[in-house]
Amino acid sequence: MYRVLAVLVAVALAGCAGKVDYFKPGAVMTTSGNSKTLNKSKDDVWKTAVPELGKQFFVINNIDKDSGLINISYSGDPEKYVDCGRVVSFVKNSHGERIYDFAGSKASQQYEIMVSPHLFNISRQMNLDGRMNLVFEEVEQGKTRVSANTRYVVERKFVVVPISNGIPQSMADSVSFNTGTRGAFQLTRDGQGTECIATGTLEQEVLSLIK
Repeated sequence: MYRVLAVLVAVALAGCAGKVDYFKPGAVMTTSGNSKTLNKSKDDVWKTAVPELGKQFFVINNIDKDSGLINISYSGDPEKYVDCGRVVSFVKNSHGERIYDFAGSKASQQYEIMVSPHLFNISRQMNLDGRMNLVFEEVEQGKTRVSANTRYVVERKFVVVPISNGIPQSMADSVSFNTGTRGAFQLTRDGQGTECIATGTLEQEVLSLIK
């Protein structure tokens, strides 16, 4: 009887398989795209920039006209502004095959991974807190350069539920990096160390408001 049971278990496990692939983001954006020059005086650019920024979903934290500095922040969905590569998880068991393919910076994702012979349900949350310094410099009379430099903090949260016992485990970590650099999370249960870079979209959106 025990031998039959052992054979059945072995057959069941033989039908289980899983694999997680992680594809890193591409090259880090150059910082050449995080500034713009306007044929206006610093004072004229400043006068139009402050009210325009105030109309948007960014939060203005600090304004210092004398030093030409505005600090703004964004908090929320990171996918548009941060590239954390792609995650692909393949799972196969008695319930069939499932493939989960999603952006590493996606705000919310439910998926499964298999660390043979154990199957896990995972709920994954990502959030971005970005703080940007806008620097206004009059490079010559009637010409102003505006530069945008951002500090990105990406927070990642997991709730991992082993199918074997149903007891959830929570974990959270974060990574921080600046415009033009790369940040990397620590390795997770699936053996992947997620990397993140800025897409440059946040800087471009903000600079497009300054005219």
